[in-house]
Amino acid sequence: MSAARPVSTVIPPAPAHVRRNRAMLIAGIAVLVALFVLAIATMSLPTWSRVASGLQRNALPLLRGLVRPETKVFELAWNSMVVTFFMAILGTALGALLAFPLSFIAAGNLLGGTRWALPGKALLVAVRTFPEIVLAVIFVAAAGPGPTAGIMAMGIHSIGYLGKVFSDVIEGIDQGPMEAIRAAGGNQLHTFLFAVVPQVLPEFASNVLYRFEINLRSAAVLGMVGAGGIGLPLIQRLQFRRWAEVSMFLIVIVVFIIVVDALSSRVRRRLV
Repeated sequence: MSAARPVSTVIPPAPAHVRRNRAMLIAGIAVLVALFVLAIATMSLPTWSRVASGLQRNALPLLRGLVRPETKVFELAWNSMVVTFFMAILGTALGALLAFPLSFIAAGNLLGGTRWALPGKALLVAVRTFPEIVLAVIFVAAAGPGPTAGIMAMGIHSIGYLGKVFSDVIEGIDQGPMEAIRAAGGNQLHTFLFAVVPQVLPEFASNVLYRFEINLRSAAVLGMVGAGGIGLPLIQRLQFRRWAEVSMFLIVIVVFIIVVDALSSRVRRRLV
C-alpha cells in the first residue's frame, strides 16, 4: 500500500493578464477617488444653516401642498401636460426622422472603415453638445414663446442622441446576411434594404421610445424658458410661492410620466 501524497497548500500566482487587469482596476479606482476629492475641494459648499433655512422656507410648504394640493388648477395642469405630451411626440419624431439618415453616414462598417465615418460621428457629437435648454432659448428668440420652440429644441437635440445610438446599433449588426446577399450578386441597395434595415429597425424603434420618455421629462423643464408646455404655468406659480398649486402641477407631472413610462417600457420589451 503506497503512502498518500501530501496536499500542496501553496496558491499558484495569478496569470499575468489577471494581475495586469487587477492593477488597472486599482489604478482606475484611485484616479476616480482623487478626482472626487479634487472636485469636492474646489466646490464652494453651503453651510448647514443655509441649507436648513432654505429647506424650511421651500421644502416644508411644498410638502404641506402635496398633502393638500389646490384642485382648482387641476384642469389647467392636465391640459398643459397634454400639450407637453404632444410636444414630446413631435420633437421625438423630428429627431428620429433626421437621425435615421445621419446614422448611416456615421457607421464605419457600412462605409468601409472608421475613418470614413469620422465626419458623420463628429457632426452628431457637435449636435449633441448643445444643451436642450440653450437650444430652447435660441428657438424662443427665433420663433417666439410657445410649443414650436420646445419641439424644435427637443428635435435638434434628439438628432445627436438618436444618431449616435442608431450608428452604434448599425455597427453591431451581424455581417452574415450582408455577405450572403453580396455573394448572391446583390448590390448596395439590396444589402441595405434586406440585410441592414431588418436588423436595426427593432432596436431603432426601442431607442426612439426611450428618447420619447426623456423628451417628455425635459419638455416640462423647457417650458420654464418659454418653450411651451406645463413648464410655463409651473414656473409662474413657483415665482409667487403658490405651493398648493405647484403641488398639483407636480402630482400631474409625476403620475402622467409614470403611466407613460410603464406603457413605453412594456412596448420596448416586446420590440427587442
